[in-house]
Amino acid sequence: MSTTISMATLPVLRNGNSGDSVRFLEQLLTSVFWFSQQQHSPILITENVNFDGVYDEQCERIVKEFQVNYNTNFPAPAPNILVDGVVGEQTWKALGDAIFKYTY
Repeated sequence: MSTTISMATLPVLRNGNSGDSVRFLEQLLTSVFWFSQQQHSPILITENVNFDGVYDEQCERIVKEFQVNYNTNFPAPAPNILVDGVVGEQTWKALGDAIFKYTY
């Protein structure tokens, strides 16, 4: 039994979306924040954040912050991902990279 998730199964998320996929995204962003609390690591979620399963302006701002931090802090051969606040294939992969980096 495989636990691999295909990028094709991950939805593109953007401002205006809501539901379980957004909750999953919020959990990943929170994990990146907590696990990355090391010297010279990206600082995400720097204010009182309401995680409610709604992709609103606040969520979009945090995604953009993640995208910028990923581009700035991850060494080659990590790709430069588009900083647009949309969670598509590149950003999902970057989130996976970040979780792996900070938890292993």
